[in-house]
Amino acid sequence: MSNTMLRGPVPDPWLPVVNVTVPMSVADDLDKMQDVIKNVMTQLGCPTCHSGRDLRITIARDFVVDPQGQVQQAVTTSAIH
Repeated sequence: MSNTMLRGPVPDPWLPVVNVTVPMSVADDLDKMQDVIKNVMTQLGCPTCHSGRDLRITIARDFVVDPQGQVQQAVTTSAIH
């Protein structure tokens, strides 16, 4: 099978890249990731399709420290519905 048969839709170069950062607990769960993509696309105005959009999904690697010195991931699972 050639590479041309495996290629998906080409992203529209005029649309900006969409960056999505998720915690590992979401990235590890296909159902949650499908919900994330659906929610992002709905907010972008296209709830039924993501072809032509350049979605860049990154696992959260940033941490914050509160005044008491507690370290937490900057993106928490409570922020994901």
